[in-house]
Amino acid sequence: MVNPIHKFKIYKSDAAPFFFYIEIFPPDLASYNMDHARVLLKKIRKNPIMPLPMRVDRVYKGAESLLIRPREQISFPIMDDLEVIVNPSIFLQYGMEKLLYFTEIRAFELFVNHLKIEKIYKWWEASKFLYAKIGQIEEDFSAFLKAYISTVLKAKLNNEDLITAATEYCNIIKEICENRIKQNSIMVETKSKVGNVRMYIEKIGRYREKGKKVEKVEYHPELIDIDVYNLVEKGFKYNIDYYDMDFNELKPKQIKYIPLLLYDDLLECMLQNLKILEDENENILDPSFILDNNIILLHETKNTENLNTHDFSWFKTFEELNFESIVESIKATLLDFYKSKGYINNNMLNSSSSRGRID
Repeated sequence: MVNPIHKFKIYKSDAAPFFFYIEIFPPDLASYNMDHARVLLKKIRKNPIMPLPMRVDRVYKGAESLLIRPREQISFPIMDDLEVIVNPSIFLQYGMEKLLYFTEIRAFELFVNHLKIEKIYKWWEASKFLYAKIGQIEEDFSAFLKAYISTVLKAKLNNEDLITAATEYCNIIKEICENRIKQNSIMVETKSKVGNVRMYIEKIGRYREKGKKVEKVEYHPELIDIDVYNLVEKGFKYNIDYYDMDFNELKPKQIKYIPLLLYDDLLECMLQNLKILEDENENILDPSFILDNNIILLHETKNTENLNTHDFSWFKTFEELNFESIVESIKATLLDFYKSKGYINNNMLNSSSSRGRID
């Protein structure tokens, strides 16, 4: 029985946008108390594609969320005769792996329950046709990926120092996030309004600390209007071009989101990374993982015209995403762990009374 006190809160007014960035360090196992979490994190430690924010609540509940979609493919020259291109399908496959593993970890922490494939498909079916015009955030996440490629990945290709490259990468993202927060402005593109709005308001909080009155500046995030389009009506099952779409033909649902959350979360991650880089720097994830798994592809500049750009579009439903393989990997990892600890044995695997059973 699930304790009713422990529930993920789902707000209907929250569009819950999310995307992924490339991390330079593996998960910190020391920050997790449960063996269940640590054994799963070890399994995905080499995968650097991280969700942001961590929308585990949406996946677990099967509630819709909003994938941020760059309007153009992410491709550019990295050397004189070499170009790179991000492969969206494989990039998202590894991003989803990380998201589902963390969802399993969080579900077990809160509910002593396991992630169900039915909930995953309910979540993705509710989400995969959705799009919202959040151009600045789309551009920034594209910039984050380009920053990794032009620093860490390029250093790997040139056999240069990865520590220096990783530091530069984190500083680039840090500066982008800090500038967005400092400017306190984000573009709104809805049918009722086009223009800039603030991301937060500042208030003076008054407290007592050690018997003295103190004042602190508090930052209160603003909920920003966002038009969410269901693109199933536009043949969204197939690759389409953002610039060929007529959004006037569609009636969006206007809800809200908190852009400050994206920048604040990522800024905190980068500040932590920079501190680790100062203290200890021999644990950087090998960028070869990105190339070996075709997450980012290299091709000669002279062969660019031979690429099918539709293959690298972010405007599709990504039917090729394989959630079953991720869930099976989670199950197999946990079953091996439970057996090694003596919690279950081969005769108990089919028993519905087994505490280690994963349905």
